[in-house]
This record gives sequence, structure tokens and C-alpha cells, in this order.
Amino acid sequence: MSQNREPISGPPTRRPAASVQSLLRANREPAAETPAAEAAPARVTQTKQVTFYMRVADLQRAKAAYQATSSQEMDASWSDFIARAVMNEVGRRERVHNNGEPFSGGTRNLTPGRKLSS
Repeated sequence: MSQNREPISGPPTRRPAASVQSLLRANREPAAETPAAEAAPARVTQTKQVTFYMRVADLQRAKAAYQATSSQEMDASWSDFIARAVMNEVGRRERVHNNGEPFSGGTRNLTPGRKLSS
């Protein structure tokens, strides 16, 4: 009876596992045909997470200022504090370098890493 059995073979061959990124890419909406330069500007209420580096001493100083004054300045959050600080600098640069007008662009990704010193 045991002589009539089929020989046992190895496990079935496996297809390479799709990565999570591939699955996400496959489920995305097709990209718009419009180039980034012609894309509609982001809505004012739309937000995006940003990450940046700063010196530890500067970060501690900024946190101390935020914690000491957030209620008087009516900061909604640490993010609100940082966004307001950045926009104050943006406004200063627009006044100094562009007659108070917003600069064009801002839709392309910034190059990663530090600037090379000249």
C-alpha cells in the first residue's frame, strides 16, 4: 500500500513578496498630467509634516521660549509656534529681497543635505 503513494515534493515555489511600497504605489490614483510648476497652489488650510535639524542649544532655547510664552502669545501648539517663526522669516526675506511680494515656485523638492561651503 505504501508503494502506491506519490513521492513527497518540496514546498511550492513562492513568488517574490511585494513590498509595502509596491502595494501603496499600485493603489494610488494616477498622477495628474499637469507639471508641478503649473499645479494649483495648496489650500491655505492644508498642512504637511516637515522635518529639519537644528542645533541642540537653539532647540532648547526655542522650547523654553515656547513653554514660557505660549499662553500669552496664544500658540495653539509647538507646530503653530514653529510655523509662525518660519513665516516671520519668510515675510522678512520677501520684504528685503522681493519688494514684499511672495517668491514664485516652492513646488519642487529641496535638495537633501547641507549646502557645500563656498
